[in-house]
Amino acid sequence: MKMCVGILAGGKSSRMGSNKAFLTYKENSFIEVIARECEEFSRIIISTNQTEAYKNLGYKLVKDEREGFGPLEGIYQIIKKIDTEYVLILATDMPHIKKPFLHKFTNSLQELKEAKEAVNEMPACMVLRAGGRLQPLCSIYSKKALPAIEKMLEKEEHTLRILFDRVDTRYVDIENLGFTIDMITNINTKDDYQKMINYKNKQDS
Repeated sequence: MKMCVGILAGGKSSRMGSNKAFLTYKENSFIEVIARECEEFSRIIISTNQTEAYKNLGYKLVKDEREGFGPLEGIYQIIKKIDTEYVLILATDMPHIKKPFLHKFTNSLQELKEAKEAVNEMPACMVLRAGGRLQPLCSIYSKKALPAIEKMLEKEEHTLRILFDRVDTRYVDIENLGFTIDMITNINTKDDYQKMINYKNKQDS
């Protein structure tokens, strides 16, 4: 199943103090590391309000039309631009993410399509869970979610959990895919980043 990838790089990075997308990991920026792991997808779209900073990466860029809606607005703008039915949405601060996990997760949607239960309509969202907690910024969204998202934006509703309650949503546990939450750990603060660098240096020594 062909699928686009949308990378959310529109956060303010207030806890980090600088743009997390351009923090360095393994000699590349976070955004480059993630994009490299997504090279097998049909297209990569980056949601950012700092287009000048990303234009040299060579990917399609989209900007928010509304302020204050957080990831929901970025996801909305990405879905409007995809040329496939589904898009895998990823946050820009998950540098540990790897191709085998992405393949296994997205393939679960293909398996659903091929299963007997797929006689019914395919879901609008396939949401990852880790340790029982929803991971909306590492989940799959369909164009079918657009009407519900538009109504949320009109009502100034921001929370993605509301979307999942209003559309046909399937949930996939990362543990059942054979991976742990470490695969999608967010690097949110300077302390998080320093711990990651120290661990990498220890592994390399």
